Amino acid sequence: MEQTRFNYSMKNIPIPSRSTYIKKLIEKTESVIKRIRWKAFFFEQNKVKNKTSRDNDNDDSNSAADNNFGFKSRKCPPQNEELNNFEADVYDMIKNIEFRQVRDDFQDQLQHDIRKINNSTKAFIPADKTTNYYEVDKTTHDKLIMDNITSTYKKANANTINAINDEAKDIATNLNIADRAERMAERQAFITLKDHKDNFQNKPSCRLINPAKSEIGRISKKLLENINTTIRQKTGLNQWKNSTSVINWFSSIQDKHQHTFAVFDIENFYPSITEKLLTDAITFAKQHTSITDRDIDIIMHSRKSLLFDKNTAWIKKNNSSFDVTMGSYDGAEVCELVGLFILNDLCNEYGKDNIGLYRDDGLAIFKHTSGPQAERIRKDITRRFKTHGLNITIQTNMKTVNYLDVTFDLTNGTYCPYRKPNDHPQYINTKSNHPPNIIKQIPASINRRISDNSSSEDAFNKAKPVYDSALKASGYTETLTYNKDKQPARPRRNRQRNIIWYNPPFSKNVKTNVSRTFLKLISKHFPKQHKYHSLFNKNNVKVSYSCMDNMESIINKHNKKVTNADNDTSTVNQVQCNCRNKDQCPLDNKCLTSSVIYNAQVTTNNATCKNYIGLTEGTFKQRFSQHKATFKHRKYTNSTELSKYIWKLRDNNQDFNIKWTIIRRARPYNNISKRCDLCLTEKLMIITANPDRILNKRSELISKCRHENKFYLRNN
Repeated sequence: MEQTRFNYSMKNIPIPSRSTYIKKLIEKTESVIKRIRWKAFFFEQNKVKNKTSRDNDNDDSNSAADNNFGFKSRKCPPQNEELNNFEADVYDMIKNIEFRQVRDDFQDQLQHDIRKINNSTKAFIPADKTTNYYEVDKTTHDKLIMDNITSTYKKANANTINAINDEAKDIATNLNIADRAERMAERQAFITLKDHKDNFQNKPSCRLINPAKSEIGRISKKLLENINTTIRQKTGLNQWKNSTSVINWFSSIQDKHQHTFAVFDIENFYPSITEKLLTDAITFAKQHTSITDRDIDIIMHSRKSLLFDKNTAWIKKNNSSFDVTMGSYDGAEVCELVGLFILNDLCNEYGKDNIGLYRDDGLAIFKHTSGPQAERIRKDITRRFKTHGLNITIQTNMKTVNYLDVTFDLTNGTYCPYRKPNDHPQYINTKSNHPPNIIKQIPASINRRISDNSSSEDAFNKAKPVYDSALKASGYTETLTYNKDKQPARPRRNRQRNIIWYNPPFSKNVKTNVSRTFLKLISKHFPKQHKYHSLFNKNNVKVSYSCMDNMESIINKHNKKVTNADNDTSTVNQVQCNCRNKDQCPLDNKCLTSSVIYNAQVTTNNATCKNYIGLTEGTFKQRFSQHKATFKHRKYTNSTELSKYIWKLRDNNQDFNIKWTIIRRARPYNNISKRCDLCLTEKLMIITANPDRILNKRSELISKCRHENKFYLRNN
């Protein structure tokens, strides 16, 4: 296990390849055109039916989003002739994207590190609380993750995941979202290394992260957010959401010098929450807000979780699938609800103005406490947590504490920024491949945070050298200045608009101004006299750049590749052809290759050459058999553009020859990545092909991914 340290933030983004950028651009463009089509469709529907309410399949409808708990429609919007010219110009924009060379020392360093990462046979495992990474070979990694799994989990019954998905299907069916929500994704568990622990090199300890979660948790998250907000409003409990709220509480304390702090931390808060504790918390919540049996069923179902490692499901050793995982959609909200329940108990004893909680970190003040009194308080708080099955570490009778990212001092009533030991701040480099507006705002946001966390200019000046140095190391020339006393500008009162956002990816090597070009097309195709002008104009169609993959994402993809090497589905050691006569194989003895984008080149006797681009998730031979059927039976003439062309040639008595080749291999849709690289790669090939020689139509670019159907709860 060898320590590796990258001397920059892992949020930095390298320059992507051209094909990677265009695929991302196609994905974002397809999304916005679908939303434009839906909006035009329901505009026409409302005009015909003289309605003002939107259909529940309209992704742009706020009411629909509420009714469907944020699950968007998976249906493909119908074509609209009024939009055809606009869509054609948008795809021409993508095809004509121009690139340029971008070279600088920082981007060269990122590319060098990417090559080093991709060429390594080891995984790069991040540290838990520092910026360190450790190169770990596959054998050591597998042992570490297995040791951590077997200490808490055991192998689950084969039917357990099916039972969980069946229950999720029943819930989704009752909520009419079974055709939108997906079954539980079997996400691989992973570890981070606790290199701040003693004797780490000889006995490395890890934090096991379980990212597997049910999509019903998205509904539970919304329910719990409403419940927790209502409880906080009605009880006035100090459940803090950020450092600013803690500072406001500290500032309100009278006679600070007469008080002492007690600070406590709940050990392993997430996994320590039991079904009984959550049930008790819900019972407490019912005293302040209405919670239906259906709500409870949804919350409890979202707690049913399994851990996955190399396609094997694991369950807790107590045979319970009940778990509050750190990666779940509603894990933080569950912890907040339980925290409110416990906080209410503590406040009944010590007063709600004297104690508060942020997730698993608590802070309290006590007036005129002696040593023995502080010890009794420590034991009492510890006992109260133990009655709920929770263990805490607690310190009392303190005048100064480090809480979140602030140090509070009761002696002089001051506070200043705090950093954990070995926590060296790193920021996005000015030469990172981020949109310029993001880079521009970095110094201002840091300056604002450090100022807000400082009680005076002296405290600010003592803290700022570290942050100034970090900014300078990242290429910034700005110097931090204390500006807490400056009055913030009054927020503008903006009228709520139903805005369609186009989020093209940003990259420095793209010469074309995608944002400006897209908005010009909106103005060109929807002028004031156009019937859709009120729907699509500069006020309600806006552009905001998205980002490409950063270094952290690239490392995560590499780790997945290395640690799942045994599960690689490549055809290197598999039979690639089962044709009886190898000379007649349509694909040079590779007809059993799966997940491919293929090209059918049709050449006629008059030297006319046309290309058809297709894809298949299964083997090419299966798809080839389907094509042969469309060539043989006239009733299948309209199945594909290729079959239409073949029958046209036959009707004109023209001879032809078809040559099949594989263009690319790509991964189909899965409910872990939520992305179909197979469909995107096919669309990339169609867009970049010669329009005079390709049979595919542009309308194929806006289509529903058929590979995601098998993941819907409806089809479970």
